[in-house]
Amino acid sequence: MADTLKGACLCGGVTYEVKDPEAMGYCHCTRCQRWTGSHLAGVVVAEENFIRTGGEDLIETYETEFAPRNFCRNCGSSIYDDLGGKYFVAAGLMRDLDMTPSFHLQVAYKAPWEEIGDAAPQFDENPPG
Repeated sequence: MADTLKGACLCGGVTYEVKDPEAMGYCHCTRCQRWTGSHLAGVVVAEENFIRTGGEDLIETYETEFAPRNFCRNCGSSIYDDLGGKYFVAAGLMRDLDMTPSFHLQVAYKAPWEEIGDAAPQFDENPPG
């Protein structure tokens, strides 16, 4: 896998680079289900390693009591959650991503029809400390 991944939203208006991705995993919480229609596959990256390369003016933020959600105003693509110092970047937007999932979060809230088919550790909520 490349040390730098390039990503773009559905319409191509928002483009970015992710440098030194830390991990890839899935969040199964009800918020992610409502945001994406399923679970959210995301890449964890330090905030300073998420570099906007185009369309910054198209990024809108939906504020919640949890992590602010950022998306493209034109096409609605989910781009990233701001976790405070770390971003959880939507994995499907990075075509050259070649990481194996290393975790499943919020498994206690996954949809009843969803089946987890890999051996990555599963956490009912978030991993300890």
